[in-house]
Amino acid sequence: MGLAITEEHVALEETARRWVESRCGVQVPRSYLDTADEPLPPFWDELAQLGWLGLHLPEEHGGQGYTLAELAVVIEQLGRVIAPGPFLASVLAAAVIDRFGSADQKGWFLPRLASGETVAAVAFASPQLRVQESPGAITVSGAAGPVLGAALADLVVLPLTGDDGRWVVVDSSDLSVTPVKNLDETRRVALVEAQDLSLSAERTLLVGDDPVGVNGLAALIFAAEAVGCATWCVDTAVEYAKIREQFGRPIGQFQAVKHRCADMLLALEQGRAATWDAARGGEPAEQALAVAVAAALAIEGAFVCAKDCIQVLGGVGFTWEHDAHLYLRRATAVRQLLGGARQWRARVAQLAIDGTRRTLSIDLPAEAEALRDRATDFITGLKAREEIEWRTVMADAGYIAPHWPAPWGLGASPVEQLVIDEQFEQFGIQRPHLNVGAWVLPTLIAHGTDEQKARWIPPTLRGEITWCQMFSEPGAGSDLASLTTKAIRAEGGWLVSGQKVWTTLAHEAHWAICLARSDPEAPKHEGITCFLIDMTTPGIDIRPLRELTGAEMFNEIFLEDVFVPDDCVIGGAGNGWRAARTTLENERVSMASGTSFGLGVEAVVQLASPRLAQQPDGVLLDEIGGLVSTAHSLALLGLRSTVRAVAGAGSGPEASVRKLLGVEHEQRVQEIGLGLLGAGGTVADGDAATWVGGFLGNRCLTIAGGTSEIQRNVIAERLLGLPRDP
Repeated sequence: MGLAITEEHVALEETARRWVESRCGVQVPRSYLDTADEPLPPFWDELAQLGWLGLHLPEEHGGQGYTLAELAVVIEQLGRVIAPGPFLASVLAAAVIDRFGSADQKGWFLPRLASGETVAAVAFASPQLRVQESPGAITVSGAAGPVLGAALADLVVLPLTGDDGRWVVVDSSDLSVTPVKNLDETRRVALVEAQDLSLSAERTLLVGDDPVGVNGLAALIFAAEAVGCATWCVDTAVEYAKIREQFGRPIGQFQAVKHRCADMLLALEQGRAATWDAARGGEPAEQALAVAVAAALAIEGAFVCAKDCIQVLGGVGFTWEHDAHLYLRRATAVRQLLGGARQWRARVAQLAIDGTRRTLSIDLPAEAEALRDRATDFITGLKAREEIEWRTVMADAGYIAPHWPAPWGLGASPVEQLVIDEQFEQFGIQRPHLNVGAWVLPTLIAHGTDEQKARWIPPTLRGEITWCQMFSEPGAGSDLASLTTKAIRAEGGWLVSGQKVWTTLAHEAHWAICLARSDPEAPKHEGITCFLIDMTTPGIDIRPLRELTGAEMFNEIFLEDVFVPDDCVIGGAGNGWRAARTTLENERVSMASGTSFGLGVEAVVQLASPRLAQQPDGVLLDEIGGLVSTAHSLALLGLRSTVRAVAGAGSGPEASVRKLLGVEHEQRVQEIGLGLLGAGGTVADGDAATWVGGFLGNRCLTIAGGTSEIQRNVIAERLLGLPRDP
């Protein structure tokens, strides 16, 4: 899975992937390790013929008329093979001139850049050059520091001193360009200096106070490459972990290796989502935030993945012959040029404190309007009735869970689901939540008989029945299949005995879904049966569990010869594990929901803003920037899942990644918020009560629904294909 989601972008991605694999094998960047002078890559003319040098430029100036989003798709693939040469430097210069240049400047420079006739570089990481003004001209002097691609460039875009945000386009022949020994010899920087260089005012670009600026454009373009670089690192580490054996087993079977590879994937997917969003453009201030998040996550993510790839490879990764060091050098060089994650997290934090927010939306197809009319008609009719009737009307019409098949839902497509959500929100109507029933009913829909469906689904939708879930046991938490609660055959049904624990709201529920071992001789995942148990049945002893917060939401349940009739068995005897997996999968989808920065991050920003206004604090700014970046990436992972669903593109890794990152992020939010209170955080009432309660209560998030450690195992095994534990 790459940046591309839409059909058009996927086609472009496939074209780019095939091309880079055929034209830029590892021997191409490696050949640069042995050359004193940096040549243009052998495929430079082909890049121009493909139109990629001007992919993001207007057709009137020789470009293809697309945007940075399409360019990012191509750059990601070039990053996978660490393509040498000045492609990124030149397309960045073109993007800068296209965004900030005059009509004359665009007409003069862009066609030459799009055709590859002219190569350009941008001194985005350099100090400003001194400037002296004269009528109709300027004189510039100063050293620009390391400039990527300068030795191959015909033009160099340089920053000038002053508060007006001016840059200047200079012929490299008028500059002193000095090659240096490079960290990344496959794509080199050079030192650039201007000495009393006189230029006409026509060479000046007015960037002004554009919040994205030249550095933001650079961050976006290099973030796309970083995603490609990180992808190679993840793939390489995982493939090696599958085949390298130590202690008689593949190293990918060891949990420590699994967790490292899973964390690499988390970093990659966060950076990919953020880069995808930044490339979509938008209002300048919003795009500035998106670009800063992409730089903070994708560029740092590539750096981390490159290091971790070598760690997984072990000794072979430390050799010159292995390509891993080339990716480490590329990722590190880009990180050095762009300023590192701390700089960009500070930028994210400041934008958030100043009130910048990224509006996330999706363009729905034309069919949405007819669906909108239908939903509006239903809601209008609903509002005409007494409010006490609303839930029953929604349940009978399929609007409580429209994605479920009829008659329980509407069998709604992703587009219709979004439309229904939008219309209910617009009318200010909140649909009821089924709580544990939202996990139980999909099991009934998938595995229940017609009689069972009719018996339990409609009253649950109407709110007449509530549920609890009897799965976990003292000896079977994450390893659910180790359960020991037993079910023994009796006349007309089963006698269930055992102990369940961590059962949410059992003291209020009417019914429970319960797993018990009905065949002790069967293999671990077999011989388990799924039962529905009436909570008023004799033999059920419910005892509250007091959590560390002091609340009593969970319970332990003792079952002693609880009779369950045969018509309360779901899916048949011995098929309970299959039914349980249906329930758990629906649980994860439900728990993965959420959007935007989240109330917790907004509260932290609000709490920290006065302190930062009084006294700058780089550490606090970095923490807030990290929170905002992660929160935004979580929203983007959800958005990408939605876009995939609407486009019919199939599922990606976003949901699993989002679930794991989300719970750890929520804990971090509460920790930082509590930390901002200082000594006031020792008081558990008043203004501090929310933060104290949130900090304590959120400790369960990385345990409930599968611990973070188990989730990392799941990601490593199911998404990355690492071998399961024996």
